[in-house]
Amino acid sequence: MDANTVLLVFIAVGLDGLAGLAGGVLSEPWLQRRLPALVAFAAGTLLSTVFLEVLPEAVEARGQAAFAWAFASFVALALMEWALGHHHHDAEVAAGHAHGHHHAHPGAPTLPSALLASDALHNVGDGAAVAAAFLVSPHAGFATAFAVIVHELPQEVGDYALLRAAGWSRARSLLALGAVQLTAAAGAAGVLLGTEYLPSLQGTVLAIAGGSFLYIGAVDLLPELRRGPDSRQRLVGFLCGLLLIGGLHFAERFSGGHG
Repeated sequence: MDANTVLLVFIAVGLDGLAGLAGGVLSEPWLQRRLPALVAFAAGTLLSTVFLEVLPEAVEARGQAAFAWAFASFVALALMEWALGHHHHDAEVAAGHAHGHHHAHPGAPTLPSALLASDALHNVGDGAAVAAAFLVSPHAGFATAFAVIVHELPQEVGDYALLRAAGWSRARSLLALGAVQLTAAAGAAGVLLGTEYLPSLQGTVLAIAGGSFLYIGAVDLLPELRRGPDSRQRLVGFLCGLLLIGGLHFAERFSGGHG
């Protein structure tokens, strides 16, 4: 592990952290226009990154055991989201309507703490996935980091709206979300240090990330393509996400790069 890899990991994690503050920075009219396409784009980038970058690298490192880890991650994330409240990535949430947690009562005191706890766990996994991918190759790292950042935008926009709907001020909401973003750095540092003593950790983390990304892309984001009147915009966003990651992947392969 060289210094450049470590630097790239924490730059990527830092950009991910900035994306986490998007909800309090971007204007609601802009979000209402752009968020549906952004959610669809995130679904395309996540799913293509899973199948073209993350899972193949995990299988190369861990063999068939990678599928077991990915499956366990998929199921664990499903159970966690059902227990803490399902993140719903749509334009209404971004506009400030608290539809993200279907079973949460408006103003319930447990909502902000459950939301932030869920985000913290999610960000630890994101940071770990980005670090593990950069340890494979810069290309895998950039693809994974890009998918994480693109997905983070609509998620954190919705989380910001939910905190405001729960009665939190703008400053308090941004401070809380900013603090939660720091857990991604902890996840990245854990992988960077852990792989020094346990090299197989890299493949395991990638497999877990693959299962997590698959759940988010297929269960949380993909159904949004069929919601609302702007289905064509969403479809275009989804295809652009697929084509971007797919194009970069095959361009690297044909140029003689990693994989």
